[in-house]
Amino acid sequence: MVNHSLLGEVTMHIDIHCHIYPNEYVNLIKQEGARFGVEVQENSDGDRKIIVKGLTFGNLQNFTDVDLRLKKMEEMGLDMNILSFSSNPGVYWADSELANELCKVSNDAYAKIIKERPEKFAGFAALPAQDGNLSSLELERSVKELGLKGGFLGTNVNGRYLDHECFFPIYEKAASLKVPIIVHPANPAGMSEMKDYYLFNLVGFTTESANSIGRLIFSGIFDRLPDLKFIFLHGGGTAPYLAGRFMHGWKVRKECQNIQKSPLEYMKSNFYFDCLLFHSPVVRFLVDLIGSDRIMLGTDLPYDMTDEQIVKTLENAGLSSDEYDNISHKNAQTILNL
Repeated sequence: MVNHSLLGEVTMHIDIHCHIYPNEYVNLIKQEGARFGVEVQENSDGDRKIIVKGLTFGNLQNFTDVDLRLKKMEEMGLDMNILSFSSNPGVYWADSELANELCKVSNDAYAKIIKERPEKFAGFAALPAQDGNLSSLELERSVKELGLKGGFLGTNVNGRYLDHECFFPIYEKAASLKVPIIVHPANPAGMSEMKDYYLFNLVGFTTESANSIGRLIFSGIFDRLPDLKFIFLHGGGTAPYLAGRFMHGWKVRKECQNIQKSPLEYMKSNFYFDCLLFHSPVVRFLVDLIGSDRIMLGTDLPYDMTDEQIVKTLENAGLSSDEYDNISHKNAQTILNL
């Protein structure tokens, strides 16, 4: 815990947006990935990287070394990490059989990490989302047997977006287990046109999240599964700033009217967001729009897009003591039953 300087109080900070790829995952890719064109390379210093379809994911020690993560958490004033995959390198490049194996060994490894340091870690289950039925089974196993707190999905799985019927077994299982699905942007549309200036991340990830949120709302999924909950990262991308546009479309466009409530009502009842926005006034806007009870702390560890000053970002957002506590830890404790 760290002292929250504006309020003069000691406050807990739980990070729900942070990534770990266990060594067991990397080792299985090394054994089986070549037949899918995916490889693990290691240099003379022992540093490893994963190469997927020409994209390189390096500095793996930051993703695999738990002691290194604990040190970084202490430096940043974080009390707990809720571990999850990221969309890349992930498992979506594999067939469903290998993806399922990768998810199982990763979730088992998460459970081991958590068992050794339960005060520091919890986790979301990796899911072989190429196959909704396999994912449903793995989500149930991970929650009931391993104690994980929900499931992880990318915003699309090899071009299939989250309103596709193939994902309904996952949603039905999550709703029945009363656990959330955490969503990270993956391979945004127009990515090839946004390679310059890192825009595929700076812009593409945010619009990708908004696209998925819009699809989930307007598809009527929440009328079928009202207890289904999603956690969208990066502050929900551009979706909160499109709330008025969603509302207007719902009023004037027939294709947006096959839902029982307004888009903003679904955003306030079926979605949670992290606060990874890097700019305190934008965090304040999100709180005013959605409410502090729908927002959680997120950093994106260990990527270079991590907000290493997340505590200061929150402190400068003009939050009341209750709002700060909701975002820093109470919402995560409630939603994830910590």
